[in-house]
Formats: sequence, structure tokens, C-alpha cells
Amino acid sequence: MSFLSARKILGIIFAFAALGMVVPAYAQTGGVEGKAIQQDGKPCVKCIVVIDRLDIKSTYKTKTNKKGEFVYIGLPIGNYKVTLESPSGQQLFYIQKHIGLGEPTQLDFNLPKQMAQQKQARQEEMKKNPEMAKQAAEAAKEEKQYKGLKQYFQQGNTLYNAGQYKQAAAAFQQALPFAKGKNVPVVLARLADSYSKAKEDDQALATYQKALALTPDDAPMHNNLGSVYATTGKLDLAKEEFQKAAQLDPTNASRYYFNIGAIMYNSGKMDDALTAFNKVISLDPKNANAYYLKGQALMGKATMTSDGKVKAPAGTIQAFQKYLSLDPNGPNASAAKAMIATLQGKVSTGYSKKK
Repeated sequence: MSFLSARKILGIIFAFAALGMVVPAYAQTGGVEGKAIQQDGKPCVKCIVVIDRLDIKSTYKTKTNKKGEFVYIGLPIGNYKVTLESPSGQQLFYIQKHIGLGEPTQLDFNLPKQMAQQKQARQEEMKKNPEMAKQAAEAAKEEKQYKGLKQYFQQGNTLYNAGQYKQAAAAFQQALPFAKGKNVPVVLARLADSYSKAKEDDQALATYQKALALTPDDAPMHNNLGSVYATTGKLDLAKEEFQKAAQLDPTNASRYYFNIGAIMYNSGKMDDALTAFNKVISLDPKNANAYYLKGQALMGKATMTSDGKVKAPAGTIQAFQKYLSLDPNGPNASAAKAMIATLQGKVSTGYSKKK
């Protein structure tokens, strides 16, 4: 019997040690390759392939070439979710696959075939499960309703923004049957807005009232209803709606009280107008227009003295001066200055006949 020398034994040990360092490193990785076909049967060019490892979270990405082919080498063995995305990043389809060691695992995306198989499997599952079929039918119905609502609602907004209010109202009318739940008052509000802009006041009033019956705490809608009441001369109802809006939305209450002041001023009710504008000023001391209209309302209570001078209630000049201090170049600056000059006796208010 012959024995190996110590040098030979060491050589064999080193050889195995070297192999032991190389083989496991190679054996622990694999890869994936395949081809992606779009729904129209054409190669999915420059599509994104996202490779998510499921057992230990990590993500790898590659892209398809002109033929729709892709390959990624060097993946740790494990379970993966491989997702095909369009060049813009829209998810098209995904497959879960175990990636083994060695040669790349074949994984093809044949969307026409795979989606047909998926649809067939879903139909077979629904045959076995009536409740699932019912849920699918309801989901399909909701999706159809949502698409119809979105289509007509967007069309209505486009027409409204273009100033085509009657056409906008027609579009919102078409959207209404598709609206459910919280979407109903939203569509009704836009329909009422369109009627209001189209000067169809009766329709606007009726539609705002329907919407408010569903959402009685909607402050802007109360404000809009008040505006239509004001347009139709129903001032008490308008004032009531503006007050409701102020109560529901204290943050914007000054805006609603300003509307009350404006309609009262325009109808010649100066005391009510003054009350409203003083409320606005208390809530928003920097509201220049409130001071100007307060001054105008006070001028509405002015009288003429025996010597032909205008005598306005106390605080009139101060109201115009405050307006000018807040908005010196505002649209009413010239008028405010003229009023001040008149009240200070710097402008003649007498009248003489022509000879």
C-alpha cells in the first residue's frame, strides 16, 4: 500500500478549498429572462420590468428591448413578484415566480393570452361562488356609474368655465343620474350654479334647495342661494341665507355680512346696511370696501343745511378716510376724495340757472 506525501495532501486540500470558495458564490444566484407582448399583440418596447423579492425585501429593475425581450442576471434565489409596466410606469400585469439558481428562469408576459386566462378563471370562480358574482356585478355597475359621472361632470365644468352656462346645465343634468351618495349634492350645486349664471332663477332656486336638503350645513351654498334670492328681489330670504352662511362658516363671516350690507344698500335700507357693514368691520378691520360702503350708506342719510351745505351723520368723513388709508389707489379712491371734499365744504353744492 502506498501513502500520499504530505505535500500532495496539502495540495488537494487547497484545491478543494479554492473550489469551495467559488462554487457556492455562483450557486446562490439566478436570473430571469423573457419577452413581453402587449394587448394588441405587438412587442412591449422600452417597458419597465420590476422584480420585487418577496421573502427578503429588495427590488431590481430592467427594460425591454425593441423586440420586447428582457433579461436580468444575478438575482438571489427566492420568491419574486415580477411586474410589467408601460414606459410611463403604468402597471400592466404581474406574475409571481420562484427564481432558482443557475440558468435564468423563463418568464414571458403574453398579455392577450394571460388576461384571457385570468378572465376565464375569474368567471369559473364566480360560477362556483354566487356571492362573488354578485359583488363583481355590483362593482361593474359602480364603475360604469363613475365613468358616466366623471365624463358629464368634467364636460359641465369645461362648458361652465367657457361661459356656456345653459350647455353646462345640460351636462350636469346628464351627470345627475350617475351620482350617488355624497356626489348628488355636489352635482346639484354645480347645476344650480349654471342655472344662476344662465339667469334661470327659478331653476336655480329649486336646485339649490334640493342640494341644501341633502347638505344643510354647506355655507357657500347658502350664500349662493342668498344671491339668487337677492337677484329676484326676495331680500328678506336673501338676508336669512347670508346669515345662515355666516353662522355655519365663522371664518368667512365678514364676506357674508358684506353681502347683506350690499343688498340693503342697493335697496335703500341704509340703517340695515350700516349694521351689516359695521359687523364686517368688526370682523375684518382691514376690509377697505366695507369702509367705503359704510361711508356711502351714511351719505344716504345726509341732509342739506339752509346755506346749501351737505350735512352727513358723524363718522362719514372718517369712513372715507379709512378707505383711502387702506386702499389709496383703489377703484373708489377718486369718489371717496370727492365725498370728503364735499363734506368739508371745499366743493360748491349750490345750483344756479343758466341765463
